[in-house]
Amino acid sequence: MKGKDSSVFPGCHIPAQVPLTFLSALFSGMLAHGMGLWNKLSWHDDIQALFWEGSTISSGRWMLHVLGWLEKLFFGNGHFSLPAFNGLFSLCMLGTAAAILVHLLEIRRKFCCMGLGCLMAIFPTVTALFGYMFTIHYYMLAMVMIVVSTCLICEKRRWWVKAFAVLLGGCSLGIYQAFFPLMPGILLIWNMDRLADRKEKNSVFLKQAVTQVLCMVGVIGFYFVMNRFFLHKFGVETNTYMGIDQMGSTPLADYLLRIKSAYLEFFLPSRYVSADMYPLRAWHLYHIMLGVDLMLGILRGVCIWKDSRAKALLFLLMAALFPLANNLIYVMAEPDHVHGLMTFGLTAQFVLFVYLVDCIDFQGIFHSAAAARFLCRGLSICTAVVLGLMGILYVRFDNQCYLKATFQQQEAISFFTALSAQIKASPGFRDDTPVVFLNEKEISDRTLYHMDELDFIHLDPYGENIYGYINSYAWRAFMERWCGFCPVWADPSAYVDLPEVKAMPHYPDDGSIQMLGDTIVVNF
Repeated sequence: MKGKDSSVFPGCHIPAQVPLTFLSALFSGMLAHGMGLWNKLSWHDDIQALFWEGSTISSGRWMLHVLGWLEKLFFGNGHFSLPAFNGLFSLCMLGTAAAILVHLLEIRRKFCCMGLGCLMAIFPTVTALFGYMFTIHYYMLAMVMIVVSTCLICEKRRWWVKAFAVLLGGCSLGIYQAFFPLMPGILLIWNMDRLADRKEKNSVFLKQAVTQVLCMVGVIGFYFVMNRFFLHKFGVETNTYMGIDQMGSTPLADYLLRIKSAYLEFFLPSRYVSADMYPLRAWHLYHIMLGVDLMLGILRGVCIWKDSRAKALLFLLMAALFPLANNLIYVMAEPDHVHGLMTFGLTAQFVLFVYLVDCIDFQGIFHSAAAARFLCRGLSICTAVVLGLMGILYVRFDNQCYLKATFQQQEAISFFTALSAQIKASPGFRDDTPVVFLNEKEISDRTLYHMDELDFIHLDPYGENIYGYINSYAWRAFMERWCGFCPVWADPSAYVDLPEVKAMPHYPDDGSIQMLGDTIVVNF
């Protein structure tokens, strides 16, 4: 195990790397997400859920329901989708999680700490979550909870501490299940580090490793027990969205196929959404990181082999399991159902990278001190360049996502503003005139501008074009809240089969908005 580093202040036991990591995450997060922090971008679910938590118990997110209740109780005026408040809280949570990992793994090199804090804060999953500002602060709290739970499982041996860790981890899953892959990923890295400790007996190591596995099983078990309790208490059933109702009931053969997908996506992130996590040139940097991991992992394994062959074999086993842990989300959910909000567990790859760079000791491998210093300096420069370039690419890509969202939101506002103006300009219109919209979510308008320059963005929810706004399931809420047009909504079923309606052209053609009797009919 690595030694402790110096503290920030004399007598303080917090290493200097901890606040440095936190501040790096906060600063880089502001650079990457500033447009999302200081502007209100409302997309997809956020349009509908500006003032509530969205789907909770029916989606297996019972703790999200509890947090929503606690927030309303504490502030006294309900739930709000607040970019600066929720966003800054989320960046603080990201910085806290990165700082905890730096402390847990005793990462000493400052550029590694800064790189880890930076990449965790600007990873595209965070950008995707910023598109759902109404729950991002809850989700980032869930991420910190799973990290803290993992650290308690690692560092503490008292049974009640591990029991608390299990409860904390289960509550994290109760907010958002997709952060669970962080736990096995971090545990594997921590145990790979422990294998280098010559003083620790193999029997003790195996005993604690088994205990950690049991704790992970306990986290999942506690989550499912509480999930069943809340479903019964509120008399609801799990919804079918993204296969949520199939949790825990997938056939074994399907799980084997999912495991295969997890490994393939680790080495060739191209088929599913993991490709969106390494956009453009970041894809090449990711493979450079994999190459460095492989090289340093082999050197680390050789050092352990000299001390204990049994430990070296365990190290090899854990290294082989890491791709599965890193991409565990493809096992937890159907790979085709995985989207950008579910892939934060992939950041364990960055944790492994900076850990291996930080812990490698060339002097223990090469007899020549000059050669060891040369290799150490070369590795440091290579790592700093890779982390720096990855950070620049991510910051730029994140800002491009927000640029696309800004343009499309403004275009949608203009579209619905023009629509409401045409409705109000109809002869005989009054403020109490009922309005019927036919063929909802089927709008096709060739006059809408398509921004080809941003078509390379596929990250959910920014991957859609303008029709993702105007044909959204929440389009009515968007028109009401962002354009201020909230007419009397009439039932379209009484009009859809009328001959004069069938003869109407489709919007925006002339005649697609007509007054029939005392009702305005809009034919999309």
